[in-house]
Amino acid sequence: MIKFALKNMAVKKVQCILIVVSIVISTSIAVLAYNVSSQVSDGITSNAGYYSVIIGPAGSKTQLAMNTMYFSDEPLGTIPYSVAMNLMQDGTRVNTVIPFAMADNYNGSKVVGTTSLYLKDKSIQCGEMMNDSSTMQAVVGYNVAKNNGLSIGDIIYTSHSATSLDTHKKGITVCGILNQSYSSFDNVVFTQVRTLWEMHEHEDEEEGNSHEATVCAVIVNTKNPAYAMQIVNEYNGKSFTDAHGDAYSTQAIEPMDAIREVLNDTDDTKYIVFVLCGIILLMNIIVISIITLLNMYHSSKEISLMRLIGISMKKINLLYLIQNGIIGIVSIVLAFGVSRLCMGMMNDYVSSMGVVLNMGKVYSSEIFILFAVFLISVIPTLIWTLVMSKRDAMEG
Repeated sequence: MIKFALKNMAVKKVQCILIVVSIVISTSIAVLAYNVSSQVSDGITSNAGYYSVIIGPAGSKTQLAMNTMYFSDEPLGTIPYSVAMNLMQDGTRVNTVIPFAMADNYNGSKVVGTTSLYLKDKSIQCGEMMNDSSTMQAVVGYNVAKNNGLSIGDIIYTSHSATSLDTHKKGITVCGILNQSYSSFDNVVFTQVRTLWEMHEHEDEEEGNSHEATVCAVIVNTKNPAYAMQIVNEYNGKSFTDAHGDAYSTQAIEPMDAIREVLNDTDDTKYIVFVLCGIILLMNIIVISIITLLNMYHSSKEISLMRLIGISMKKINLLYLIQNGIIGIVSIVLAFGVSRLCMGMMNDYVSSMGVVLNMGKVYSSEIFILFAVFLISVIPTLIWTLVMSKRDAMEG
């Protein structure tokens, strides 16, 4: 029966191809939209819960949050490292204080100066974590190591920007490579904050400049939410002048507040995409139903011929159900493959939001969408075969 169904499909290949293309286009869009929007939302919220407060230069709190947690934007500027030192002495309210600096680039990957505490929840694939008391060591993300062929002990030379050909004279030794996490950490080079100071202090000395050690942000984990609010109130809008006469103004944010604003924007976009996908799927149902019913209608002579040679209506119905079942299965498999192909093509764009798409990540709702589309492709045939069976019974 399956062989006969395949032969019948070969005869009507134009109709079959039209149905398959219609299903693949609409279904792949729906699956892709759901998966990407879900991974972006999950990726954005995953890091926000790790931090109580982020202190940085005055400006956009969203930019500060996205730069510090997802490396997806440029730093707002710098603040004195003394801010971090003062908070480190606040043992009553503070558990951990993590400096964050971003100043350089390695072959398109951003270089972050921080401490090992920033990577405490990340696992090392090979090598070891950088030593906070040393300098010129780097722990590189999975994709950085893979794309640049890096191994433990290799020396990398960073520059001020992705387009700059003027690299620093001092090299940084790769001491560790992170396991793949399907996050923005896969695309970043991490080194001691003291390493960035050492390289840039040398350049400042050559130019005759002298500045206090600075960072782009300070990440704070407090002992309870009430202390987090106290620190936000203390440092938000605070202005001061360092020992060299440089003026600074800080802002302090609770990461989840800033991330909620980003999620509101992504949620609005997600709903629009879902509505469009719903419209496309509705049109798809109509197109599939019309094509299938026309196909069945034009098969009346074929069905009559099969009845004349003694084939039961039950077997004829089964033949067409198998035929459209094969079309449905092939269509949803192709749709799933196309959605993953498009996801791979979108990864560079989505990574600008600090999220690395995992092509192997499958949500239960995606399975539901694919199963629903399969039913949509089969139901019109089922309805028609039931009608034909009743007509055949009445005529008999």
